[in-house]
Amino acid sequence: KRIYQFLKKYDIIHFHELWSIKIILIIYFANKLAIKHFIVGHGYLDPWSINQKFIKKKLFIKLFLQYAYNSANAAFFSTLDEYKDAKKNIKIHSPFVIPNGINLSLFKKRILSKKISKKKIIFFGRIHKKKGIEILLRAIKKLPDSFFNNFIFELTGPGQKNDIEFTKNLINIFKIEKRVHLNHSVKSNHKANYLSKHDVFILPSFEEGDSIALKEALASYLPVIISKQCRMDIVENYNAGIVIDTNVESLYKALISLETLDLVKMGNQARKLVEEKYNNTECSSRLYDIYRNIYCGSRFSRDWLNTHD
Repeated sequence: KRIYQFLKKYDIIHFHELWSIKIILIIYFANKLAIKHFIVGHGYLDPWSINQKFIKKKLFIKLFLQYAYNSANAAFFSTLDEYKDAKKNIKIHSPFVIPNGINLSLFKKRILSKKISKKKIIFFGRIHKKKGIEILLRAIKKLPDSFFNNFIFELTGPGQKNDIEFTKNLINIFKIEKRVHLNHSVKSNHKANYLSKHDVFILPSFEEGDSIALKEALASYLPVIISKQCRMDIVENYNAGIVIDTNVESLYKALISLETLDLVKMGNQARKLVEEKYNNTECSSRLYDIYRNIYCGSRFSRDWLNTHD
């Protein structure tokens, strides 16, 4: 009864979670009340994510999640590649694609200049195996000593205790304590200032929906080294970064190339990319149009995918 009374206050429900019976129950009641709803996948339906606890997730899709997607009024994806990966694992109707946006007012414009002191390469995000932490540490171990005359690494972010301990142990085993510093997470209101003190952002992740941390780094004028799974090949089109395969050799080559690249020029291109493609004002306006479409039963937004093409 409480769920009914709560849901009756709303016209649209926007779900941000997948692997939860609670969500399935709410969708069941939403259907009973004829409340429109849709789901955002956050990259959780791509092959890497599905392969984690494969049998449980396949069963959950078959018994519950497919029902949720069948009844939804839309399916929200942040990139076209995310949609293509998801439909390999679940049947989808009425998909639309809108990227995550960044509030540029939080990341002030600045003038970059060539740095005499050591340049800081930052991994900034959750400390977790899916983020490619082990690949990064193995690549750092492989780098020549001369590389560290000009560069140093920092890993900054929250994580489960066992993931933090695993990372610390790898740093000790590889004997790279002087090459990489493991830091505590940074509060949200200090994030922009913290990123601005670094020179390169790195994210060799095995799975990403549409990384906010990556876009925050770009907004902070940081050239990036990212995996293909970040679904942001556009950084290479803008000369704002390097896209790698998720293996040690590919990452190692990208890191070595930093010694000869114009990082100031790439940093300015990084900011330009976010301003032109990921301004939150524009992205939010596009999502608002989708809300209007779902509520009114129309399709005027250009962000709907024509799945018959």
